[in-house]
Amino acid sequence: MAKYNARSNNVRYKYPLPIHPVDTASLPHLIFQNPLSWIHWTYKYYRLMYNGSNLCNKVNVEIIGGDNFPHIIVKDAADMLYLWENGFFGTGTLSRSEPSWYNRTDKLVNGVEGQGQDSQLEQITRNRRLERLEFKKLREKLENELLTLRQQSSGDESLEKINELLLKQREQLRDFKASQEHAHNDESDNIITDLELDEQIFDDEGNLLPLESLELMTVEATFLTFALPVLNVSPTELFQRILPALTSTPSYETIHDFIIQYVAYHHYRSHGWCVRSGIKFGCDYLLYKRGPPFQHAEFCITVMDNDSPKDDYTWYSRISRVIGGAKKTWILSYVTRTTSKDCIMKWWKQEQYHKVFHAYEVNEIIYKRWVPGKNRD
Repeated sequence: MAKYNARSNNVRYKYPLPIHPVDTASLPHLIFQNPLSWIHWTYKYYRLMYNGSNLCNKVNVEIIGGDNFPHIIVKDAADMLYLWENGFFGTGTLSRSEPSWYNRTDKLVNGVEGQGQDSQLEQITRNRRLERLEFKKLREKLENELLTLRQQSSGDESLEKINELLLKQREQLRDFKASQEHAHNDESDNIITDLELDEQIFDDEGNLLPLESLELMTVEATFLTFALPVLNVSPTELFQRILPALTSTPSYETIHDFIIQYVAYHHYRSHGWCVRSGIKFGCDYLLYKRGPPFQHAEFCITVMDNDSPKDDYTWYSRISRVIGGAKKTWILSYVTRTTSKDCIMKWWKQEQYHKVFHAYEVNEIIYKRWVPGKNRD
């Protein structure tokens, strides 16, 4: 289902990756017989290649935290916006996905946060949760009334009263639900009314501090160093920090899990999918056709090691029920090693990572729940 303001999103999220092709339409006309035309064309070409939106100035990242749980952080506001708008990389540490905490908090402090089209995802989610809470309270109240009547009932006359009350309650719940869907909440959001009293988020001059940062998954950071030259670290430097178990003599077991996770991530990114974390649905990745602002994710990916099964049937049943309830398709992505472990370790020690990742292939299986009542016909 396409989301609300798709037209403005098409302009903002024009590029699916942080690589911008040269706009040849803006290049001057090239006259082959005129050497000056070549010089002018070359000058314009390099201006396009090395303007402010290119990859000349790489994104600065910091790797913090302990060796067991490293965090790959981007703190610069422009870099955070660049990575989000060009491929939806990372997650805001104080936001739902897009790093929008600063703008949201600034609007809340000044009392100018609006509703409708300009609302942030976090605000929409809060409103929906409040509406569901009100609906549950009303439903609980009506159920208690019905339970009390049933406890006091006796005979056919009481049964008729119970049926009448039941029909009345159902109608009341339908009306309440309809009123919620059509109502516009014009009241200001008072969730963060004490922000002005919190000195920790303001500087000495009363300006809001940029406390939020963008955190990258390890596979995202690897993709932005190995596949695309975006981050200011090399793949080797990155692996030394995110794989602390590696020593001067690493073993295959210390890198195997990371490799199959990255191979699956790179596989879907290379096929044009926007890949996001799927932890809230119990899977590894979510696949979007374009990105979260455009439509909901269609597929949930669980990365499977082809050499070792994941779990027993009960595990598959639990995950498929969660994903099926969210109306998504569950895909088991089996990653298979096509060469020997010794070759992989030799390439890894020689820092020939392209050979390492090419030594794996990905195959998919769609997993669907079989429901006897629905799949009978």
